[in-house]
Amino acid sequence: MTTAITFGCFDLLHYGHLRLLARMAEMAAHIIVGLATDEVVMAGGKETPFYSFEIRREMLLHTRYVDQVLRHGGKIDGQGRVKIIQEKIEFIQACDVDLVIMGSDWLGEYDFLRPYCQVYYLERTPWISTTEIKRLSTLV
Repeated sequence: MTTAITFGCFDLLHYGHLRLLARMAEMAAHIIVGLATDEVVMAGGKETPFYSFEIRREMLLHTRYVDQVLRHGGKIDGQGRVKIIQEKIEFIQACDVDLVIMGSDWLGEYDFLRPYCQVYYLERTPWISTTEIKRLSTLV
């Protein structure tokens, strides 16, 4: 059985997210999402997610594509920095992941995982993103 994982926030779950998950399901029998905690999202310089981690997790599990959601909270080092790279490697090894699949907006950013599994970057769905949805919602 082929296992694939993707990583992200998946806030305001939308058509682009679902297309990514559907394409993953065409490539693998078991789909895992490494879902970023609110703290990891904010540590990356973004706003607090609209939906909490638990709500985002539940929405993903209610799609027909996602089999498992892992809490991607990162580890904190001695200086208080989030160590998310090591956690990604641990997920891949613990879950026997064959494929890491990310959107093309992350092109090259996950190549460091190639020693552990195959890495694919799928073309993003044009005209939709959580950032754009949030921006447009302020205009209403």
